[in-house]
Amino acid sequence: MESKEIFVKAHVRIIRQKVYRFVCKQCNSVSERICFPSQPLYCEICRPPKQKVDKPSSEAVVKAKTTKRKPPAKQSRVSAARTTKGKKASSAK
Repeated sequence: MESKEIFVKAHVRIIRQKVYRFVCKQCNSVSERICFPSQPLYCEICRPPKQKVDKPSSEAVVKAKTTKRKPPAKQSRVSAARTTKGKKASSAK
């Protein structure tokens, strides 16, 4: 039985994979597929494996967390009051 070693923070996890022979639900052909412990329904032609997503490097993540961002610009109270008064006056007409 094939197995994969995956390093998870503080320990090693072994994931066992198995070869399954089955009839594809979509094309009704007999096929084999290496899969985790669940019975597959579709062959690799009908439903190909998903592409792995590239994760950003740890350096980029650390850099993004440490860089300071400017806070959003706040409106002054005077300009905010003017816009609300203008809206009230135009709606009263």
